[in-house]
Amino acid sequence: MCECDAGLLINLRGEFDLFCAEELKRVLTNVTSRREQVIVDLSEISFLDLQSARELAVRSLLGAHYLTFLNPSPQVMATMGALGLDVSPGAGRDEPQVFSSVR
Repeated sequence: MCECDAGLLINLRGEFDLFCAEELKRVLTNVTSRREQVIVDLSEISFLDLQSARELAVRSLLGAHYLTFLNPSPQVMATMGALGLDVSPGAGRDEPQVFSSVR
């Protein structure tokens, strides 16, 4: 995590599975409780299990006003697709990308 002009920037890297799901939940709870803009970069996630993907999806819906997900990796996109979710084609930093049901 680091502070940037747009708010708090979080870079998620590596593999997210059952063993780190609680830590992911804790971090997202802590940063969203601050009520400031939070940008989560998903570009360096190499594996995302269904539990972690579910946590990201729930957080994207609950914190849509101040939580922005950027640059989902192909692995994130594949896992979200397996959950029946899609990433809305947001305009980037100005419009948050929200995981929603595939229509």
